[in-house]
This record gives sequence, structure tokens and C-alpha cells, in this order.
Amino acid sequence: MIRAIRRGAAAIREAGEKYLLKFPSESKEEYSRRLKSSPWRPEFMDSLQTLSAKPFTKEVKLAEDATPAFEDIAQNIDGQGNNLHVFAKDVFEGAVSMGAHGILVDFPTGTGAVTLAQERAQGVRPYWVPINADDILEVTTEQRGASRVVTYLRIKESRIEKTGFEQRRVPLIREIEPGAFRVWREEKRADKTEWVLDSEGAMTLDEVPFVFFATADKEGDQYVRPPLLDLADIQIELYNALSKKEQTFTIAASPMLTANGMAAPDDDSAIETGPGRVLYAPGGEGVNASWDYIQPNAANLKEIREDIREIIEDMRRIGMQPMTQKSGNTPALAFQFDGEKSFTVLQSWALGLKDALEQAFVFTAKWMKSEGQAPSVMVHTDFAVGLYGAQEVNALLEARKEAQISQETFWDEMQRRGVLGPQFDREAEKERLAIENPPFDPEGQLDPVVA
Repeated sequence: MIRAIRRGAAAIREAGEKYLLKFPSESKEEYSRRLKSSPWRPEFMDSLQTLSAKPFTKEVKLAEDATPAFEDIAQNIDGQGNNLHVFAKDVFEGAVSMGAHGILVDFPTGTGAVTLAQERAQGVRPYWVPINADDILEVTTEQRGASRVVTYLRIKESRIEKTGFEQRRVPLIREIEPGAFRVWREEKRADKTEWVLDSEGAMTLDEVPFVFFATADKEGDQYVRPPLLDLADIQIELYNALSKKEQTFTIAASPMLTANGMAAPDDDSAIETGPGRVLYAPGGEGVNASWDYIQPNAANLKEIREDIREIIEDMRRIGMQPMTQKSGNTPALAFQFDGEKSFTVLQSWALGLKDALEQAFVFTAKWMKSEGQAPSVMVHTDFAVGLYGAQEVNALLEARKEAQISQETFWDEMQRRGVLGPQFDREAEKERLAIENPPFDPEGQLDPVVA
């Protein structure tokens, strides 16, 4: 469901009755029309992107003591031109939406290099591969001393094969265990589908270089309940509510005509409702014929709009979007509390990402046979800053005015909130302030230039 929601309106409509309920007596043609006209509002994706963007308002980078070799790898972490920041953002968004994401630290095989010097001369280096949660088929771990290590991994992959002008995606399954890997290819026979061995090779590490990053509690080695699953359910609820609204407003805009006291056409067809239809109510002796319209009550339309508005508000509250004060019936304190709660959850996720990235660098160091220690990764986790908006800045200004905090502390806090940009240079600022605010000279004896 979450994967379909992330793909958008086309994927949801393609799923048909799986996500848009069909009325018991609704014809296939009527349902098809309603399916095509049902609105889609991507509230789930809006919340997901808002949550996922928070740790990346500042660059994800290596600590200052990282070696040049690791810095070079971080600039092209996946071998496809993406740096550590971009790669980490995709991993984090995948883990927030699906509950987990994997990082496989792979190494090229078949290069012919025998020694470390030969590998470096050829530019051979490890690279990271992101693995979606629903592509992880099996993970097996075991306890080795104080560490839990992966001893078996089975994942889904694919490969594009070209024949003439046609391209075909071939499903693959990769198995990895200490000492070896195998790739299986799907082949469809006349009567069945088989998996045949496509390639295999050796792996020198004594464990599978795989990092499983989860944003919720794990069940076993690989199963996780997505933290936004309830939000996804409400997204489908909103989709169905919008469909009903569209249907009701369509009928309201094109009311049905009734023919009271008139005979219906001579056919045995079922009574149909909707725009452009006529309902006949045959009358007896003494009944005056009349024409009239049937349409929804205006009060019902208002209730439908209010219901949809409440669903959207619930989604935004549960999705932790309203992180600032809100006017209206809901107390601002309640929304601030939701914001603080979301930041607490986000902080734990961001710290988990930091651990996952650092573990991936441990595997990278093993592949590189590096003598130095794997580098630390800097991930932004100071989310509570700015929760109360302008109130925080005003409080800092007042504290500085009353000399309750130093100038240096004031600058630090303003930089944390993004009020002062990354180009701010405090040493240069001190020189400017000295020029604009010369020392106080009550006797008037100092030379103006010196002052």
C-alpha cells in the first residue's frame, strides 16, 4: 500500500477495488467512471517529505579527521556520482516510509588485481548499494562476541537486457554469504518458471557487508512495521472520502429529474440514478402529474466538506506537519506538543541513520584493507531549534539586550536557527562592529582614527 501511495495517483487507480471501494449495486461502467474521476491528494507524500527533509537541512558529511581516501569515496559513494548526503537522504526516506532500508557495501569482482597496490592502481574501490525494504527476501544473523553479524542475505535485483531495439527487464535474485555469492536468473519455460544460476564468485570478508537500518522495532532479523502505516491507511480513507464528495457534487451539479404521476417507459430495466436520468413515479386516478428535481441537501454538502477537512487535519497532525502554533479551536500548545514529539522521533531516526552510515564505512574500511579507523559521520539532529518560531529569536534578542548572554552565545544560537547564514564570519563581524561602534570616550581625547 505504501509503495503504491508513493508511486502516486496512477498506481492507486490501477489497483482499482483494492483501494477504492465499489458499491454493492454499482455497475462496472459506473465504477469505472467514478474511479477515473476520484481526486487524489498526496498528503502522505507531503508528510513523508517534510519528515525526511529535516536531517538534511545541513550537509551529511564525514568528520574532520577522515582520511583523504574516505573523503574521495564519500564524494561518489555509490559509484554512480551520488555523494554521501544524497545517498543518505534516499536511504532515510526509504526507511521512514517503509520502516527499513538496506545498505550493501559491495566490491568489484573479476578485476584481475591480486594485491592492494594493484587495486589502487586500477582505481578499484568499494561502493554502496541501496536496498529497498521489500527487495530484502531473507536476512540471517548470528552473535559473534559482542556483535550481531549478517551471515546470509538474499535480495531481489534486476537487469536490463537488450535484443535489437527491444529492452527487457530480467528478474534476478542475489545470495551472499561469507566466502561466496550467487546470482540466479528467472527463466520462463513453456509450463513453469525456473531460477537458473547466472553467475557466482568469491567474497573475502568473513561476514556479509550489509547494514539493516530500521525506523521501528524489528521482529526477527528483517521484519518491521512501517512507522507511517496508520498515516497510509488514513490516506486511503481520504481517497475514498474524496471519491464520495466528487460523486455527490456531480449529482448536485446535475440533479435528476422526476416525473411524478407519469408512466415509466415500457421496459424492464433496473432503476438507474445519476445525472441525466429521469425517475418515474406512476400515478393513479386523481393524481396530478408534475415534474421536479432530486438533489442533495445543501447541508449535506457542507458536512462532506467538513469531514474531508477533518481527515486532512488528522493526517497533518499525525504526520507531524503542524510543528508551529495554529490558530483556531485547537490550542497552540497541543500542536507544539505534537511538534516536540515528532522531533524526538525524528532525532532517534537520524541517530539510527548515523549509526548505519558509520557501520557501512566499517565495511568499506575492511574492503579497502585500511589501516586507519573508519570515519565518523556527521548527521544533523538538532531539530527542536526553531520549533517556536519568532518567539525564540525574540527571546534571544531580549536576553542579549539585557546582557544575560554573551555576543558569542547569541551568534551561536542565531546560526543554529538559520538566521545567520553559513557565510557568517564572526571574526570579520567583530572588526565591522569595532568600526561601527568605537569605544566610549567621555572626555573626547581619543583620536577618531584610533577610536
